[in-house]
Amino acid sequence: MDFEGKVAVVTGAGSGIGKGLARECARAGMKLVLAGYNRDPLQDLSAELVDVETHCVATDVAQFAQVEALANSTLDRFGRVDFLFNNAGVADPGRTQDTSMEDWRWTMSVNLWGPINGVQAFLPMMQQQGFGHINSTASESGLYGTSHLAAYNVSKFGVVGLMQSLERDLRSANSPLRASVFCPSAVKTSILDSMRNRSPQSLTQRRESEESRKFAEAIKPVIDNGMDPNEAARMVLSAIAEGKFWIFSHPHVPQTAMAQAVAMHEDAMLTDL
Repeated sequence: MDFEGKVAVVTGAGSGIGKGLARECARAGMKLVLAGYNRDPLQDLSAELVDVETHCVATDVAQFAQVEALANSTLDRFGRVDFLFNNAGVADPGRTQDTSMEDWRWTMSVNLWGPINGVQAFLPMMQQQGFGHINSTASESGLYGTSHLAAYNVSKFGVVGLMQSLERDLRSANSPLRASVFCPSAVKTSILDSMRNRSPQSLTQRRESEESRKFAEAIKPVIDNGMDPNEAARMVLSAIAEGKFWIFSHPHVPQTAMAQAVAMHEDAMLTDL
């Protein structure tokens, strides 16, 4: 696939995988729309990417009106949109029994409704122009649930389901558009610091148990020593160029998912006896 001159929109571009995706898209010769909750990191990244044309748009992906405005701003600036990377995400570790309704709402609004809003706002434009690719960042936690990540697990399972449905709907319609999903394991990002983007009112309704705090402390060094976001981004663009739907950062992710599927099958067989 020739990326040169194409237009890419990256949400969550201010840090982590989003920043890596923006850098790799720039290296591939694409024009960039950098979207994120805070404008300053976007402008800092834009200043770094001196050899490509960039457009910064502060966007809360949880709000459809703002995502729709992002799509319109992209058209106004570049006249088209070729790639959408639904990458913005947050994490608030917590067991199911410790997760408040506000914790559920906040996590789902960004992690799941963000990609839904992106698809709803950008897909019609891509269909009209006859070309486009939508990629969403899920997680290995979207393939098999783990403890202490109730809301995060559910949101990422939803992203995987959304992208599977989109890919099959496009295929059944013989559409020239494509879709893919990225399911990374540990990548060195600031996702555990995402509380900074919650409103003061939302934070007052947050529940944090001692177990959740200990879990966050335990996984922080794993994330801090995770894969470089630029390397993860290179994997994504390479997989897209090869026409892949499933994109994994680490070999153990599909292997573990397969083992879970086998265990589910064997469990079902035992239940039927």
